Amino acid sequence: MNKTSLNRQIEEEVKQFLTEDAKISDNYNFSQYKTSNRITLFETHTYPTGKIDSLGNYKYWYDIISPRVDSEVKNIDFDTKDITIYSPRPIDELPCIISNLKLKEYLRETGQAEEINSAIEEGSGWGNVVWKKIKGGYERVDLSNFYVINQTAETLDDTPVIERHQMTSSELRAKADVWENVDEALKECNTKTYKTDIGTTETETTVPYYEIYERNGEISVADLKESKGKKPTKGDEDKYILAKVIGAGTKGNAAGVDIKYILYAEELTGKKMSDIYKEFHRSRYKKRWWREGIYELLFDLQVRANQIGNQIAQGLELASKTILKSGDPLILQNVITDLQNGDIIKSEDLSQVVLRMDAFDQLIADWNRILELANDLTNSREIVQGVTPASGTPLGTSQLLNQNAGKLFDFIREKFAIPFSEIFEKFVIPELIKDLKGQEILRLTGDSDMLGRLHILLVEDWYMQNLPILPPHTNEIAVTLKEDKLKELKERPELLMKATKDLFKGFKPHISVIITGEQVNLDADLQTLMGFAGLEQDVVRRTAMIELAMKKKGIDVGALPKTDPAQVQQQQAQQQQKQKPVKEEKQV
Repeated sequence: MNKTSLNRQIEEEVKQFLTEDAKISDNYNFSQYKTSNRITLFETHTYPTGKIDSLGNYKYWYDIISPRVDSEVKNIDFDTKDITIYSPRPIDELPCIISNLKLKEYLRETGQAEEINSAIEEGSGWGNVVWKKIKGGYERVDLSNFYVINQTAETLDDTPVIERHQMTSSELRAKADVWENVDEALKECNTKTYKTDIGTTETETTVPYYEIYERNGEISVADLKESKGKKPTKGDEDKYILAKVIGAGTKGNAAGVDIKYILYAEELTGKKMSDIYKEFHRSRYKKRWWREGIYELLFDLQVRANQIGNQIAQGLELASKTILKSGDPLILQNVITDLQNGDIIKSEDLSQVVLRMDAFDQLIADWNRILELANDLTNSREIVQGVTPASGTPLGTSQLLNQNAGKLFDFIREKFAIPFSEIFEKFVIPELIKDLKGQEILRLTGDSDMLGRLHILLVEDWYMQNLPILPPHTNEIAVTLKEDKLKELKERPELLMKATKDLFKGFKPHISVIITGEQVNLDADLQTLMGFAGLEQDVVRRTAMIELAMKKKGIDVGALPKTDPAQVQQQQAQQQQKQKPVKEEKQV
């Protein structure tokens, strides 16, 4: 087996990621691998040296991070109901309704609510979330096995990335139709161990697992040709293209991997990294791709909280002991075990040793200071956590604190909404609409009212498309033509199914995620519309304003019964005529 340049490149990049720190500035180096491992320790309340210290004392973990993560997740409050399909074209009203029905069904059947909640929790705690496009939708990337090669990159468009996967024998064999060297990898790369990430201790298994490394990023044309057994031409070494490379390997040295076979290597024509991955970052860019989450923000405070908590615990354990002193050598050594209830001790100077923990009040003050600083760093003061403010706190002050805290949560919602909008608009919705067939549309619109509206919309669409080729005709003839077409659709379901399929031609759906700061703008828009609607005297214009406000709130206006506007105007005119004051006749 001869290794190609791509084999060695993946090996070198993995080793570099695991062992080398990125130089952020002259006095600051950073390692994503070490940081993610440390977050895992804090998330699982684990001391690197174990739960027992050198003196044999148990080390307690005083978790001050998880409640603040939960508080932020609660205040972000993102749900599947916030995802809506819309289109700026009025003709797409019914396709939008049908697509939203399909979307809600997809969200319900695929358990997206739980997935979205997990992503919010990861984004708050870890500070980063990455989603990847897969066949039929998307999946969330395991950050513990996601290697960003250029750790100083601002976005994934600026760096190659490597994903580590562990596949079973059946999963790898299923790829034989699209991957090369699968049989060889099945024979030579199997290992009966499992590791959650490359640096953890191996767990023995009864079935084989395979280490698969997927690299997405730029490679030279020469390396791509070499991996396919082709001879590079002059200048290929200087040409770089975006490509997907998948290799199978085994554990190499203590900090790396041995890539034995290249299973797949193809150019990603016309794509960018942002077409493959969508990313969320909680905090701002600080010269490194990995942004700070709540766990990393509170690393030092959690360490100090554990120190204070264990100091108090050990001090109170000593202070709670009962110790007696006496200068008489005849006094029993241990009153607890040597004396019985009712015994009398004869001693001139027997007394109890008063034990008190020194600096206890200073430790408590430091503990309170740590909690206050943690609240400031994570925007998690008592009012945000739902804790009742101290007595005497004015109501206005509490409302102001809550309002200002909510501004940061609005900002985080907006940052979450951007990738979620792109994920559903580019990864999910096109697949849902592509699979929609006439029968599926009829199933989704099985409601009789909805089906009736579908018939009418299809007839109107047919009439507008054929209007240029129809002879000149009156409105009465147009009504007759539409009635005949409507009758034909009802009598021949196959025509309806074909027409419903054509309904989505030219339909380009967009995604609206209402958890963004746009919700505030939406409320303001609704108040403005309703204010003008109250002042508008024209019935038709007022009705249009009200319907526009209802559509902004996602209400299906078309399903509501309507009154002829001309009839309403006539009734209103008659009512106004009756209310006019009668002029008094002049006396002669």
